[in-house]
Amino acid sequence: MRSAGPPHWLSSHPQVNGVYHLGRAEPAAEMAALYLRVRKRERRLYDDDAVARLPAVSAEDPHAREWAARAESARRLCSYIAAHAAHADILELGCGNGWLSHRLALATRGFVVGIDVNLVELEQAARVFGTCANLAFAWADVFDNGLPASVCDVVVMAASLQYFADVSELLQRLLGLLRPGGEIHILDSPLYHPHQVEAARERSRGYYARQGVPQMASFYHHHTWPELLAFAPTILYDPARPGVRLRRFLFRRPVSPFPWLRIRRPRS
Repeated sequence: MRSAGPPHWLSSHPQVNGVYHLGRAEPAAEMAALYLRVRKRERRLYDDDAVARLPAVSAEDPHAREWAARAESARRLCSYIAAHAAHADILELGCGNGWLSHRLALATRGFVVGIDVNLVELEQAARVFGTCANLAFAWADVFDNGLPASVCDVVVMAASLQYFADVSELLQRLLGLLRPGGEIHILDSPLYHPHQVEAARERSRGYYARQGVPQMASFYHHHTWPELLAFAPTILYDPARPGVRLRRFLFRRPVSPFPWLRIRRPRS
């Protein structure tokens, strides 16, 4: 059987428009507002029917190739959860409109909580996926004490690592949210070698300036492999592997250009 309902640590908080409000997410309000402006300019804000179908989009969608790659990375992750963590309670950090949280809820018999500071998309997630019995959404800052220690078995960060300034501080916090033996999964986010960072920053500054939201560049961070080494990540998917490159060449289909990493909390 799937989890019967939200855990007490979540249900003890007020729920507004289907979203639990944990602590204070207001300090991130500026970033959330800028992020929504960018997503609107990029045509990434979808209506409810379209969100329900994600990651499937029409061939005319301007981000169709990106969504195809994200569909593949989501398939790999959900297959892993079903095979190795079928009863896991999962926290998705930076869940946005909730499509991946919903997929994860179908892969586990545990409970899934999607959290974000973007209340607009969280309320959409609650509308679209609110009938899923083992899924809930929460407006929260991950560093707020509304999230107690040892609340989950798996933390997922998909396309969200770049919105956190300090990787070490973030991962230490996430490890504290895990139960012993729990796992952090990072995917769909770029990682750089140190010599690549300045050029990447320049590209981001130029991109956000062209979108008419130059302030967003200060909230988009370019993390490097050395920042993660202290946490002993295991690479579960490497886009640079010869087999991945060959598949991209032979089948001419989008594959994720970003690695999938797993970081484990020790069992004792």
